[in-house]
Amino acid sequence: MSHRPFMLLPVAIGAMGLMACPAKTLVEPVQPLPPTSVGDSAASSCPADPSWLTSSTLPGEVPGNQSICNFQQFMWQSMLALVQPASGDPTRLQFETWMPSYGIFIKDGTPTPWGQEPPNSCSSIQKAASIAGTTPSKPPRVYSDITKQAGADQPLIDLKGEFVYYGMSVNQSIYNMLTSCQLYMANCAGPLKPGNKGIDLISKYPNLALPNTAVELKTSWMVLDGSGFNPDLFYVVPGIIQYKGGPCRQVNLGLVGMHIVAKTPNFPAMIWATFEHRNNAPDCSNTSAAPPLGGSWNFFNPNCTNCTTNTYQPGKPAQVCRMHPEGDSATGTFPDGNDCKANPNQFACQDKTRAMLAQSSEAINAINSSVQSLIQANPTLINKVWANYELVGNVWTVGGTLPPYLQAQQGALSAANTSMETFVQNGVAAVSNPYNCMSCHNMQGPTNSQNLPPVGLSHLFDNVQMPGGCENGSLPTTCNPYLSNP
Repeated sequence: MSHRPFMLLPVAIGAMGLMACPAKTLVEPVQPLPPTSVGDSAASSCPADPSWLTSSTLPGEVPGNQSICNFQQFMWQSMLALVQPASGDPTRLQFETWMPSYGIFIKDGTPTPWGQEPPNSCSSIQKAASIAGTTPSKPPRVYSDITKQAGADQPLIDLKGEFVYYGMSVNQSIYNMLTSCQLYMANCAGPLKPGNKGIDLISKYPNLALPNTAVELKTSWMVLDGSGFNPDLFYVVPGIIQYKGGPCRQVNLGLVGMHIVAKTPNFPAMIWATFEHRNNAPDCSNTSAAPPLGGSWNFFNPNCTNCTTNTYQPGKPAQVCRMHPEGDSATGTFPDGNDCKANPNQFACQDKTRAMLAQSSEAINAINSSVQSLIQANPTLINKVWANYELVGNVWTVGGTLPPYLQAQQGALSAANTSMETFVQNGVAAVSNPYNCMSCHNMQGPTNSQNLPPVGLSHLFDNVQMPGGCENGSLPTTCNPYLSNP
């Protein structure tokens, strides 16, 4: 998301969000299930480090003994590093310099070189405005025409009738891999894009994986113009939005959600975390609660007496609430009342799983409180807005297990972002629990007997548009460094 002359931050994903998944059975390894670390020192205390408030260094691995708390620390440290001023350009944040998906997956030509601003369908309008001398004092930092959520394939409409807009971006590590392997071309991407033809990556390159320093981002943005919301409560940027090829609109956008997906040497299935604005929505079990930051809920109207929660209705604002706080699959609100009392044999309701989920929730709440306290107490910190955001879910596999089948997962097994997975908090069909990013980002191949190589955990390849590539049936030699065992 690097930006000259206009700073266009990619706005959100298929990569970290839930994608619609066919009903397939994962090809699971024939080995005993790894133990979960239920007895670790997860959460009675899960502090943040004050140094994170000013450090732009992303952590390369989960720290300590990799307790549940350590995973939450890893992700809050990542979040705070991403919102530091970018090196060489203090007017931007670090995550605003990463490459948006539309700069990589294009119809023809080559991906935009790293560090340059990719063109978009509003670029000519922006250029014309600049020539005419009508460019606003703050150039747009976000471009997005993505309104449909992953999984549900439906838009989130806010309380004033505006769509929420999404974007996706990757760090230079992923960018280098995608361009070196030419995975932005259909023939090279092969089965990584559902229904696509091309080279047989499954048999020829079963170990093709993202690099161990890979990080993907998905962001969600709410139009603040004329909203009545206090802009001081949000991270706000000027942006350009466009709906279905229609007119380009310059608006002020408030950040309401961010997915961070990181791969490390010990966790090849990646670590999947999601952050939200604290005023997004109340818990479904307590919709009378007041917004923690004051003012109004971003996506919940307490005065609507006949609104159906978490249900898409065309043209109408959504009434959003959180079904499983902290992603705890054993608590919260269940479809058809199928909770642990009604069905105690569910995986989420087993004693060992419930103990792990409780530790995860406690650690999330503890580190959120720690970060918010540190930000508020720091006298030198200029932008304290990040205290208005919180970690709401984080999930990974024990021991780095691949594929990431359910029994190997740990953390927030029902992690969902109310601004990105509004309508699939209990699964695509609203009957599956637990359900999280790994439910779809799971290496499923085109048939029940096949798994994609590990790179298939990402859904970036849904965006492949360019035909051709790899005409000799093989990936280019520049891809060789990414072909070793993950």
